[in-house]
Amino acid sequence: MSNAFYFLLPTLPVYAKNALGASNNQVGYIMGVYAIAALIIRPFCGYVLDAYGRKSIYLWALGLFAVLLGLYHFTYTFVLLLLVRIFHGFTWGVITTGGSTIAADIIPDSKRAQGIGYFGLAMTFSMALAPYFGGVIMGDDNFYNLFTISFMFGLGAFMLALFIKVPKIKTGNTKLDVKKIFDKRVTRIAVVMFTSAFPYAGIIAFIMIFAEEAQIPSIRVLFFNLDPEAFFIFFAAGVAIVRLLVGKIMDRKGPSGIVSLGIILTIAGLVLLRYTDTFWLFMICGVLVGMGNGLVMPTVQTMALNIVPLESRGAANATFFSAIDLGIGVGAITLGYLAEILGYRMMFFACGLILLLPLVYYFVFVRKHYFRQLELMESKKSNV
Repeated sequence: MSNAFYFLLPTLPVYAKNALGASNNQVGYIMGVYAIAALIIRPFCGYVLDAYGRKSIYLWALGLFAVLLGLYHFTYTFVLLLLVRIFHGFTWGVITTGGSTIAADIIPDSKRAQGIGYFGLAMTFSMALAPYFGGVIMGDDNFYNLFTISFMFGLGAFMLALFIKVPKIKTGNTKLDVKKIFDKRVTRIAVVMFTSAFPYAGIIAFIMIFAEEAQIPSIRVLFFNLDPEAFFIFFAAGVAIVRLLVGKIMDRKGPSGIVSLGIILTIAGLVLLRYTDTFWLFMICGVLVGMGNGLVMPTVQTMALNIVPLESRGAANATFFSAIDLGIGVGAITLGYLAEILGYRMMFFACGLILLLPLVYYFVFVRKHYFRQLELMESKKSNV
């Protein structure tokens, strides 16, 4: 599933520019409407997952996700591309919320941070290989092969999901309530993810266009030719390196040091992009941003899940991912206009500065709130 998504991550902006003649700010809308569509559906998805159960909802969304991958063949205009992206965003919002909730149900409480870190490695490997191979499949604007193979991967994911054994967890309470859509206990944590995802949108939407504009060269290492698309391999290597350790550290030492280090590494990588004009410096930026993402995202998600009961995990995950979607959606559109005015180098530099906001916000508003909610959860468990 995630391979199909990441095949298109760096290549759809190229498709929009080369095949449809889109401008920089229009490219931002490709990612923006996708993320905003996911944002709209996630709160209701969390409610449905908690009320009706996980697997059937997950399978319906995954099936529609695969069908929509095939429809990219028919996006002959920019408007049609946006329409497909909107509906694709709806399905992405459901399957990512559902998949994470199912994983959290299966993982023992005592190893939740570690388990979520390992679960995230599947996405990490997709993040490493799929964008690179998406570029290879696309080649010189071979979009037919790109969309066909993406569809085949989506269909394969649906077939495999049919065999997943999922615990039967549902509240049975189908009355719609704001508390079932958003979990206010997670709101402060979600703000950290929103402000972190805002600059990350610049990487998702514009990094390959930046590499082309900056004329980042390809190099040969032993028997392999490495293109700028290898940025995503180095990005994911950075994620993988820290995710193997971050869960254990979180379970033993708590989140504050991990979140701080992750944000600082991401700032370093984004600021360094302003001065990048060589292949290896470009790859170093990928590793730094990847390590930052690998530290912050699973840690903050674990924080959100730690302070809610089992029956509210769907809503908590929906709140968490909604913050990411909103950050990416608003970020992609805003940064598209910023790139049009300032250029890509200054846009990435500005993204680094923006990340100072969640760093300060975490220590002022989140840290004490988290430990207070954690104590309340523990006291409720002891009274049961």
